[in-house]
Amino acid sequence: MRVTVQELKGIAQLLDTQYEDTEAGPWLYKVLTGLLDRVKARDTDTVDVLDLLAGRTQIFHAPTGTGKSVLVRIVGSWAALNNHRVTLLVPDVKATLASVWDISHDLEILHQAGKTEHLAKCAPLMSPSSRHERALKHAALVKEDPDAPGEWGKRGSRDVDHLAYGCAQRYWLDSAGVYRPGKENCLSLRSGGGMLACPWIPTCGKFTPAYQAADATVIVTNHHNFIQGNMRVGIQIDGRPVRSVTVREFVLRASDFVIIDEIDAFQAVAVDRCATTVDLHSRRPWTAEPQILDTAAKHLPLRFEDQLIEPVSHVRLMAESLLTGLCTKAFRLNHRDDARVPRLRQEYDYEGWRLPHSKDRALIGVLFPEYQVSDGEPLPREAVNRLNALAPRLDVINDDDMAPAPMLLDPEWERVSSILGTVVSPRGINQRDELKLRLHEALAPMISDGRARNRAIDHLIIRTLMSELDSSLAVLRDTAQSLRHSGLLSANRIIDAMRSGGIADILPHGTIGRPINGYRVTGMKNPEKDAKLSTQHMAGDPHTYVSELGGLVSLISAGVERPIFGLSATAYFPQAVKEHVHAPVMWWMTDAQEESILVESSAVTYRKGHRAEGERIPIAGQFPSDKPEALREIGERLYETKLSRKLARLAKSDETRARVILTANSYEQCGHIATGLAKAKGLSHRVCVLVREEDRLSNVRHLPDPSLVRRITVEEVEEFPQFGDILIAPLANIARGLNIVVNLRSAIHSIYLCVRPPLIIDDPTWMYGSVNAAGINSLPSGGAADPTGVLQTARTAARDHLATILRSSPQLSTMDLVLQEQMVAGMLVSLIQLAGRARRGGTNMELHFVDYAFHDETWSSDLASIIERMANRWLPEERRQMAELYGEAVNAFLTYAGVDLALSA
Repeated sequence: MRVTVQELKGIAQLLDTQYEDTEAGPWLYKVLTGLLDRVKARDTDTVDVLDLLAGRTQIFHAPTGTGKSVLVRIVGSWAALNNHRVTLLVPDVKATLASVWDISHDLEILHQAGKTEHLAKCAPLMSPSSRHERALKHAALVKEDPDAPGEWGKRGSRDVDHLAYGCAQRYWLDSAGVYRPGKENCLSLRSGGGMLACPWIPTCGKFTPAYQAADATVIVTNHHNFIQGNMRVGIQIDGRPVRSVTVREFVLRASDFVIIDEIDAFQAVAVDRCATTVDLHSRRPWTAEPQILDTAAKHLPLRFEDQLIEPVSHVRLMAESLLTGLCTKAFRLNHRDDARVPRLRQEYDYEGWRLPHSKDRALIGVLFPEYQVSDGEPLPREAVNRLNALAPRLDVINDDDMAPAPMLLDPEWERVSSILGTVVSPRGINQRDELKLRLHEALAPMISDGRARNRAIDHLIIRTLMSELDSSLAVLRDTAQSLRHSGLLSANRIIDAMRSGGIADILPHGTIGRPINGYRVTGMKNPEKDAKLSTQHMAGDPHTYVSELGGLVSLISAGVERPIFGLSATAYFPQAVKEHVHAPVMWWMTDAQEESILVESSAVTYRKGHRAEGERIPIAGQFPSDKPEALREIGERLYETKLSRKLARLAKSDETRARVILTANSYEQCGHIATGLAKAKGLSHRVCVLVREEDRLSNVRHLPDPSLVRRITVEEVEEFPQFGDILIAPLANIARGLNIVVNLRSAIHSIYLCVRPPLIIDDPTWMYGSVNAAGINSLPSGGAADPTGVLQTARTAARDHLATILRSSPQLSTMDLVLQEQMVAGMLVSLIQLAGRARRGGTNMELHFVDYAFHDETWSSDLASIIERMANRWLPEERRQMAELYGEAVNAFLTYAGVDLALSA
């Protein structure tokens, strides 16, 4: 498919006629020309044509604010003029509605100009779920003109009209209140013993987007819906009706080509969607999947139920044993076990997320002190193998030819292993107290300290139960999968509950070759009522999914290959494991605007009279209980020492850009900063803080009084210049997709990062992305004659990298250096995107690091040192590519790090 630059420019000139009477005037052609005239390709410095090839994901790389969204919009009109159908994948529902609004008007212009015989349509393909709640949220933001009541203007036509709907069933209901709006029983009507769909679905506004998409020239949907969504209505495919067709299959069948805006964010969503959560046990009855599956199995024929008895029962036994043991602290000594318990017992908070191997470092330090492993060092492989040898040997066939041979244990350790085997036996739960005492007796010669022995036994029992859960869940998944073709609804329910959706439906295994399981415990503040154990199951290959979306994935989904055209400002960043797209960058625009980004330290100190007077204020790394005070201090001191003067200077030199953004990591942190800022001496500027919708009008403890600081929601951020000078917002909410502009120029001059973004290696989705990327990076770039050997190499690389993560210290200061760099690379992607918020229209911007955690040089874990190591690790080709793609955007961070690196060398 060949798209010429001249055609696109001609379309832009025609569409510009709709802006001739506006204050900004025509601008599409100007922006598009500014982008395309500076685009390069691999073999030329000028690009006259974009060749979109079926079967490939091709990347268009250009800085934020240079007109990529305009290009996407114009290509939609190009498709209509050339009798093609195209689907645009945009980051969220808000972007979906905005794109449909613009493109629909463009298609009307083309039809009025006689360029199309029939009026082409643009349809927003959205999930019916949560439409009602979204409609209410957008309607609440409408500000009616008192002189024109009922006229909702652009927000009403663009947003509410596409989201709102009514229900025809209500008229025919015998009684009111059968269901709440938004929870309609569209597909769960019953007649006799069967399930029926509502007869008004074809004309219902809730399902209108699906019917519109079937005929539309341009379809717009969001990343999440494409990856995870289903068409809730039946579809005719090749003359036969099919139900539950995925949005992915529908799009790839219905479209001639697909455009992905922010393709690196699309891949990050794909990584996140590789994880599925299943509740294994809960104190709230009939909310845990194994309990529901156990009941569902009773509706199967006996020959099928027989296959499920052991897998379901064992999963329930292990999950319930683990959670009840954690709630009652049964894995540690109690007063019934030992009279010395007041001296030995130490409370332990089991709440949170962990892998079976999360406590391996602590265990090895106690069980095998001869290895003398410090916090900053990786765990020796021999020590890990010795610890693994203590786990009970599974009575299943292990077809993993890469698993190490079993290690022979000394007799004293064989006794420990035997006791742990009894822990996971069917009657182990009834012998917990006895087994715990036997473990104390067996370990006493090796661990003389009672406290250390108590902790080690606790960690060992939990590790053993979680490892057993890993294997029993795998058996249950395989058993349920064997029932897929039984044709029974209850069997399908079992499969749906235990499967990974989205990515794993197409590519079941990542480069590691097997799923990874983690476990989360919640509700421990009131365990009698709220305790819950969940598992997060990670499977699939998100990186291959994106790079092969038009090839292998499209062939599996729809039986055809499609061109995939991906756009981003940060799709190429080798160490960013979630964002780096493993597909060729075919076209790019270098950021050549010199000194347009200033990156500098702006740490502030505690005020006079404070107990830490004069010390620079860190946030990341502080104890949670100390953070609120430190955040309030940062807000107050930052305004008094820096912001007041900065905004006063900007008001004189560039009034339309006299605004700044302060970022944190959560709504609550933003509230504390806003509270401190509201107390600053001489505050004379308008302050806004981003809040959740439910907090906008509520009395929330961590938020200042609304009379001092205005509360706004994410839907109102683009209107911020009308009523604010300082915006305090979570980084994740504003890093992408928001255009805060005045007359097409950024209204933001400076951005202050008050809190270092979280850098946590035990986040399950980041960990899985890192492991899968390690396998992908081991593949030869030019292909190989022996694919089996290459896949084996990738699997080895992925498993070695997982071992590195599990052996590494979780703290950034003592983390494995490669993991440090991967963490920071992902953060830099967000910061480059964030800087783009303040550079729209060719403006300059400043990025300030306020949190002293950015600058703390302990263990060389400050941001500058890590960036320097990253740059030194780039291969020559990577250095050249980074120079070509980023230019000033990456040079600004290298300059901050004190790196005099000629990237083009």
